[in-house]
Amino acid sequence: MAEPHVMHALRNKRAELAGTLIQLEQQLVQQRADLTHIDATMRLFDPNIQPDEIHPKRGRRHSAWFRHGECLRLIYDELRDAPEPMTTRELTERIMRGKAIPVDDDRCRELMQKTLLGSLNRAKETIARIESGGLSVGGCARRPGRVASSRRNRPTVCSASPARQHYRLGRHC
Repeated sequence: MAEPHVMHALRNKRAELAGTLIQLEQQLVQQRADLTHIDATMRLFDPNIQPDEIHPKRGRRHSAWFRHGECLRLIYDELRDAPEPMTTRELTERIMRGKAIPVDDDRCRELMQKTLLGSLNRAKETIARIESGGLSVGGCARRPGRVASSRRNRPTVCSASPARQHYRLGRHC
């Protein structure tokens, strides 16, 4: 026979999960109704519109390490202040040290690096991505996989991948 305190805890947990599920189902019904109303309103303004052809936006999970926009700002700060070229790993480690995150944890560093690369990829207005096969861009020929400060203090990030992806701050920074 099961222990009474264990069964009580399991009953409470099940009740909590069932309540959350009911609440989420109610939210889903409300969201579907809202979407139907938006579609109808769009058709009032444009009868030929096909709302199903509008691609839904994917929500991103917020980082536990950075506030909104902080990651990209820190990347800009590090690249502008870099006295010499640096690798993506060095950039990651510098930012981790600045935020007092342990650098010696390989998994944490790998996740942080993915976060930094995601920020670089989303910053298309301010960071130009340049692909080159064997040619140097922004002074990266001597040290592939490095970040180099180019003329007019616009840093360039050079990935160590075979296609040599480079990132350079744009004119609006």
